[in-house]
Amino acid sequence: MARLRRIGLPIAILVAVVIAWEPTRVALQTAILLPNLLGSGPMPLTLFSDAPQRTSVAYRPGPDGGDPDLAELWLPSWASRERPAGAILLVLGVNNVGRNHPVVERVADGLARTGVAVLVPDSRTLLEGRLAVGEIDGVVRAYQLLASRPEVDAGRIGIAGFSVGGSLSLLAARDSRIAGDVRWVNAFGAFADAETYLAAVAAHAYLDDDREVPWSPSALALQVYLQFVLDQVADTDDRERLDDAFGAAVLAGDRPTTDPALRDDLRTDAARAVHDLLTAGSLDEARSAIAELPRASQAFIDAISPIRHLDGLEADVFLMHETTDHHVPVVESRALARALEQAGRLRQHTDFRLFDHVQPDDIDLLPAAPELVKLLLHVRTLLEESL
Repeated sequence: MARLRRIGLPIAILVAVVIAWEPTRVALQTAILLPNLLGSGPMPLTLFSDAPQRTSVAYRPGPDGGDPDLAELWLPSWASRERPAGAILLVLGVNNVGRNHPVVERVADGLARTGVAVLVPDSRTLLEGRLAVGEIDGVVRAYQLLASRPEVDAGRIGIAGFSVGGSLSLLAARDSRIAGDVRWVNAFGAFADAETYLAAVAAHAYLDDDREVPWSPSALALQVYLQFVLDQVADTDDRERLDDAFGAAVLAGDRPTTDPALRDDLRTDAARAVHDLLTAGSLDEARSAIAELPRASQAFIDAISPIRHLDGLEADVFLMHETTDHHVPVVESRALARALEQAGRLRQHTDFRLFDHVQPDDIDLLPAAPELVKLLLHVRTLLEESL
């Protein structure tokens, strides 16, 4: 049985293809691409395709006249002005995984070998574990650069965003500079509303059909959350005291309890609101604390919440989410799906039990076969838009 569970991924893919659909060209291309996306089993694309053209390009100026932000461009070996390729802009999340990470390189290489141009922009802010409204503009600029390339067919470009990158992609796709050109957006593991997401991380719970569901946020989610809430405190002394009192516990996954003496001694209203958020005992308490954050914090939360800004979005939207995601609760994508459906923009929404957030989990192939079929069908539909 153990040997059966480790059968080659291509065999599982072949079975899935036969069961799921007729072997069209794009379906077969998707099946051959899947090992590159999952990082599992032999990768036949390297045997049947030429290596892509690859180069680093600047996509936006650096801060204060410094070095520009770079992106990695992957082009099919045959792509040219005379034979342009469809394209995908890959937008990564808040982490230390940049454009040259082996997983990102494997996916981009596989897509380019399949026949799609790929651009992967790096963001200093996201790589530092922070999020800024300016990153929406960064996605727009990266898209404009990709569309300007002579080897790219500007009418066949989609955006694939991962985690926070999915939220940024939805917000960027409605920007008037590119809204009429973006063909599709695929948001994988994105949050819908920064307020409900922050409350979920703070309370270690999320709301599902008016029921509070216990949830354990990942170490990365806790790290980004702690950095964000401390950044809302402008007073240096207050910020340091809050970090000293609660930072280690939050990062360890604990739920700190309120410290009345510390709270009374804090000098600013912002610090007291952050104290209440860091020590919230429930979703209601977390939401109440978020409501007391400074006006600038409220404006930022609003600006990075795609569910609040669906107006102007013209692209078809595809959503993916892992049901047991500990980085972003699955209910965030489900809320987005409902809102996008009402707006007439939802094309497909797929929940999976296959990933660790947006990266493949250890795959036991036979039990995972139904999920692999779902992934094949979802990715096939995306590729049909750009191949």
